[in-house]
Amino acid sequence: MEIDIAHEHVPGGVRVHVRVQLTGRETNRLFLSGDTLVHLPLDGALPDPGDAPFARASIFLSELAGSRDGLSRAFADDAAAAAFSAAVRTQLETALEAS
Repeated sequence: MEIDIAHEHVPGGVRVHVRVQLTGRETNRLFLSGDTLVHLPLDGALPDPGDAPFARASIFLSELAGSRDGLSRAFADDAAAAAFSAAVRTQLETALEAS
């Protein structure tokens, strides 16, 4: 699995971009073992204009991997962005271990 998590300073905070790419073998394992739900921590998250009234708290691994643009979320400061990145990375790195 290729995981790309990048931080970008934007007016009013820090935007975190998460992208995941699975190999064919990993995609098959995910399909056979059941999809993994990745929790998206909301601590320090900023509302995005145009989003639903409630921030998304989770995403299926297959959905994240299937999205060309990945997931993007803005945070108030570097500490909140770093905590989000660490939590998501840990979940992604262990997502396929049980299968």
